[in-house]
Amino acid sequence: MNSFSLLLEKLHEWFGDQPSSIWFQFSRDRHFRLVFSSFHENATTIIPPMTVPHSDSDANDKRYTYESLPSQQMYRFFYENEGQAVICLAQAHKANQPVILTADQWDLLWFGIRLLLAEEKMTAKAEESKKLFEGIRSISATLDVDQIIRGIIGNALAVIPAADAGLLHLYDPSIDRLIPKATVGFYDTVFKDLKMRVGESIAGKVFEDGIPRMYKTSQETAHAMKDISADNFHSLNHAKALQDLNGLLCVPISRGEKRIGVVVLHQFHQENVFTEYDLDLLQGFADQTSIALQNAELYAEVKQAYEHMAAISAQLQAKHDDLIQRNHIHESIKQLSLQNKDAETIIKTLSKMTGHPIYFADWLEQKMYPEKSGLFFSWDELYTLLNKRRQPVSVNLFSPASGDDQRFCLYPLINGSIFLGCLMLPVDERGLSDLTRMTVEQGSAVLILDLVKKQSISSVLYKRAHDLFQELIASKGNELFDRAHSMGLQPQAKYYVIYAHLTQCHDLALLEANIHRLITRCKWAFNKTQMFVYGFHNHVTLLIRTLGSRDGKDIRERLQQAYDEWELGKEASLSIGVGSMASGIEQISKSYEEAKKAALYLTNRSRSGVVHYKDLGVNRLMLNQSQADIDAFIHDVFAPLWQDPEKYEEWEQSIITYMKCSQSPQLTAKELHIHVNTLYQRLRKVEELLHIDLRNPEDLLKLQLACHLRQEG
Repeated sequence: MNSFSLLLEKLHEWFGDQPSSIWFQFSRDRHFRLVFSSFHENATTIIPPMTVPHSDSDANDKRYTYESLPSQQMYRFFYENEGQAVICLAQAHKANQPVILTADQWDLLWFGIRLLLAEEKMTAKAEESKKLFEGIRSISATLDVDQIIRGIIGNALAVIPAADAGLLHLYDPSIDRLIPKATVGFYDTVFKDLKMRVGESIAGKVFEDGIPRMYKTSQETAHAMKDISADNFHSLNHAKALQDLNGLLCVPISRGEKRIGVVVLHQFHQENVFTEYDLDLLQGFADQTSIALQNAELYAEVKQAYEHMAAISAQLQAKHDDLIQRNHIHESIKQLSLQNKDAETIIKTLSKMTGHPIYFADWLEQKMYPEKSGLFFSWDELYTLLNKRRQPVSVNLFSPASGDDQRFCLYPLINGSIFLGCLMLPVDERGLSDLTRMTVEQGSAVLILDLVKKQSISSVLYKRAHDLFQELIASKGNELFDRAHSMGLQPQAKYYVIYAHLTQCHDLALLEANIHRLITRCKWAFNKTQMFVYGFHNHVTLLIRTLGSRDGKDIRERLQQAYDEWELGKEASLSIGVGSMASGIEQISKSYEEAKKAALYLTNRSRSGVVHYKDLGVNRLMLNQSQADIDAFIHDVFAPLWQDPEKYEEWEQSIITYMKCSQSPQLTAKELHIHVNTLYQRLRKVEELLHIDLRNPEDLLKLQLACHLRQEG
């Protein structure tokens, strides 16, 4: 038989069949709660309604008391720090006499009820401990910081029945405020607006001094919260009506001596009251949370460190693989260099190694590799874009294959200050990989070496061609025919000699590159004509065989076109002289000297362009005169007019126009918009000032020549 059955048996033995009820009030209960009742709703006897006993806090040292009410008899039992119990007997008739218990009966009931209280308390504690361990286990089992923070409030509410809402605040040092991180029973708006200062309200004070606080009544709680800011009060009240707040627990969350936050439990509608045990239990939860948070943070740090090490390991492995690939690429490209592969072979190899189609634009020879790739641009545009660049550039170029613009990455090839050309790779939005970029850069170095080597070989060949040509024009008789035959020249064929002179190019390497490019351009211009061409120092000599009388005009047009294109990418001033047609190999030397004189005529006057020797006219007489001598002659003639330029400006203009109009007074007057008599007056004054007579052929020739030389200069 259990203790409760024994107690009921004793009550039946002592009180008979009188309806009775048993009420308990533990220390945390605000009111008594019914444990047992023998009252029946369908009882035939008239029994007064059962009423809840009122709490009695004035027991002092009493163990039990008896109270008689009009409808009930109450046998009250007191248990220090544990609570109270009341046995109520219904009194159906006034005639019924109250049951008087002996001292032994009082003691037996007191101990019996205490045993029941203990059993119920043990049962509650067991359930409470189960929930506590489950809560601690759930907090400790996870290493997720957010999950730990969310779990503490729910677990605390599960083991502290007097609470029905809660908040967890963590301290944010960046703004020096306590910030809500988890909540139960509050609207989520509390996360947006609530920011508690250190020392403000209950949570701020607990965080400041580390002392847990407990408030059991609404008055105590309101008084403790009186210094809360208006904004924070509004935020809390909006999330949960504070007028219903009946009690509060608040404990700090600490890590060693450092506090990191607080946990607050609220009581709005629960009947129980908070106890010291609840406060200790909540502090235990907070301490466990601190440990769990630290473990989670340490785990996160370890995990991050591991992931960092894994990433570093992956990077090292990638670098190792990359180095192996780079070494393989380097060896492959080195073999290209050692095997003296040509540009087309190098481009094909680079395309195969990178998996990208690669094109090479040779600026010096103005040629594309592969040859069937076609042109995506004009050579002048390419030179303008890349001449001063050292780094790759991305541009949209027209692709004949697709008939549309395509994105290309252009790698300029530079040797010192000389632009040699560029490598071109089609790219998409992802761009080029590091390995592809490295392959292209290493391949560029080999390609530059090949181009420089080719240029050096060309220079040697040009020197040999120069010697052969000089020996040809210096030979006579049978020796001339023998040399012409060795050079593939026909004795009776007709030839033109072209002499192109480069100036204003002080960089010798750049001059050599321009010579090479000019020769390439000449080969383009006369690709269907038999020719002999070479470059030497700062000039290019071109011997062209002509097949008809119209070839002279055709040669002039082609040279002018080549000159115009040269001017677009001008790096040196170009003066081109063309000699007279040589009818037979004996006249080649004469045509050469004429072409050379025509080119030097332009050079001596700091002019560029194309000029035929036969078009020089009277200027042939001045070919051996320096520009300084010519300028001195012009000055001697016009010096009197230059003594006072403002005064004699009209006279000087009149005499120059007179010579230009072939000494025609009417044409000159018309050109100057003056009367012919005015012209005669000016001419007489010029004769007087210059001490000449325009009717004297010698004076007239001197003045004509001075005016012509001024115009040519």
